[in-house]
Amino acid sequence: MNIIFDARVIQDHFPGIGRYAYNLLKRMPEHLQAGETLIALVDPTARNTNLDLGAIQSDRITFIDHRVAFFHPRNMLPPAAATGLSDSLYHFTYYARPYLLRKPSVTTIYDAISHAYPQLTPSTRARVIIHLLVSLAVSASRAILTISQSAARDIARYYPASRGKITVTPLAPDDRFRPVNAQAQAQVAAKYGLPARFTLYLASNKPHKNLVRLVEAWEIVKRDWRLNASRGDSRVPESPISNLQSPPLLVIAGHQDPRYNEAQACARALGLAEDVRFIGDTPDSDLPALYSACDLFVFPSLYEGFGLPPLEAMACGAPVACANTSSLPEVVGDAALLFNPLDTGEVATACARVLKDSALSAELRARSLRQASRFTWDQCARATLNVYRSIMDHSAVRRSVDAH
Repeated sequence: MNIIFDARVIQDHFPGIGRYAYNLLKRMPEHLQAGETLIALVDPTARNTNLDLGAIQSDRITFIDHRVAFFHPRNMLPPAAATGLSDSLYHFTYYARPYLLRKPSVTTIYDAISHAYPQLTPSTRARVIIHLLVSLAVSASRAILTISQSAARDIARYYPASRGKITVTPLAPDDRFRPVNAQAQAQVAAKYGLPARFTLYLASNKPHKNLVRLVEAWEIVKRDWRLNASRGDSRVPESPISNLQSPPLLVIAGHQDPRYNEAQACARALGLAEDVRFIGDTPDSDLPALYSACDLFVFPSLYEGFGLPPLEAMACGAPVACANTSSLPEVVGDAALLFNPLDTGEVATACARVLKDSALSAELRARSLRQASRFTWDQCARATLNVYRSIMDHSAVRRSVDAH
């Protein structure tokens, strides 16, 4: 079997999807059986500063240059470089894919956010295009892969043709995400000019990430923290930070799309310039130290197909507080403090609990490491390959029946 894997998403424009494709491509060669080969379609012109394709070394992978943009009309057609291969199967890692394809194919669909939160999609036109292209991808695919049970339910609900085709292959943290020592933590803090104690959010600033409510919640945390400190609130357990006059700095990291600057504007309006800091994009190499150094990782997203950042933070031993929506409860299990992301008071209370209660923080750190260890890319790779094999076995049986 020739597996033709669309790796063009391994680029900066697709940070989460790119990481999924990169780790899958990296792990699958170890689990290939005799007679199976892997052909990766790549676009060397795409900006890719974090995921080193050159580090994937295997004589069972062939890289093919395929410089076609996802929304270019040529992307509707099969890649010319792979059309002559027999006994082949395609895996497309994005819904904008070739639809006029005679070979069996698999598509990964990550979520149904344009249906779950239509008001957060840029425009009605964008929603219509997404729905059309995902519908075409579902129809053209023998199987649909998705990344959580929550996403599977949503996809089946909004795309009925996908029912019976969906397999869940959960994601995992990269190997690099593990607790790092105090020296590495201090170095990354110095690099970004951060204090010894801080709370961390890391992801994009897209509307569904709910950053405005996080900033509003931080204003509540700051106000109540100072009030309790001034009256010496005995109800708060002692911890290294409970005696501070202000809560640890809230650090918002990750790509900041200039179209969505509401969180920055909110921080300025609430007078939080000294309490909330936006540090923008951070190299992958800095993330383990940032996760390891934070007093709390907070993730208030309204909707996630999976939600890798909380799991990465857990793999580094960070205590986590996150939203109780979509896939996040199944990803974090009982290892995180959950809150309603639509209730700023509840977000603030969850953050303050972890920051002020050292026993709770220590317990969450231990739970984080246990929960993160349950997810591995080897499991994802094996499950993905099993879907390929099932499709090809079924195709072989059908050809045999047709021949007789």
